[in-house]
Amino acid sequence: MGAFHAYDIRGIYNVDFDKETAYKVGYFIPELLSADKVLVGRDARVSSDEIHEYLLKGIIDAGADVYDIGLSTTPMVYFGTANYGFKASVQITASHNPAEYNGMKVSRENALPVGYDNGLGQIKEWIESGRECPVSERKGQVHPMDIRKENLEFLLSYKEDWGNLKIAVDVSNGMASLFVRDIYGD
Repeated sequence: MGAFHAYDIRGIYNVDFDKETAYKVGYFIPELLSADKVLVGRDARVSSDEIHEYLLKGIIDAGADVYDIGLSTTPMVYFGTANYGFKASVQITASHNPAEYNGMKVSRENALPVGYDNGLGQIKEWIESGRECPVSERKGQVHPMDIRKENLEFLLSYKEDWGNLKIAVDVSNGMASLFVRDIYGD
């Protein structure tokens, strides 16, 4: 359980945390944040698909609905959380860490971060104590959601006129590749 940190859950996947941890995190988030729906996004790491599968299973088994935006940047999840009034969201990512790492960034209403002191520590305690995860009588559902257009419009509202500048961007396998051409052009 060494993946629970001050601001996120992050570590080497299948060493510091695994799919069962992802399931339980998903299961406990709706109760922790009093949420009946959770926005979820993920990065392109190989392990993100399995974490995504188990996180969603935990959320729906707890009785909450998932609004799945698919591949996304972390700021895109924050935008969606605040813009669409979600009480809970999760971005599956290990940010700048090497490929064997992965993790989850959890946010509450208004895209405020959930850290160890205001929620992640409670989830860790529930997991370590072996707290039961009974499947809800009313299982949640997964709803695909596309917020890319609205997020791009939001980002473009801050774009300034850069005149004749020539700009090169190395997205280094990062999720910024979702938007870089739409923002800077070819």
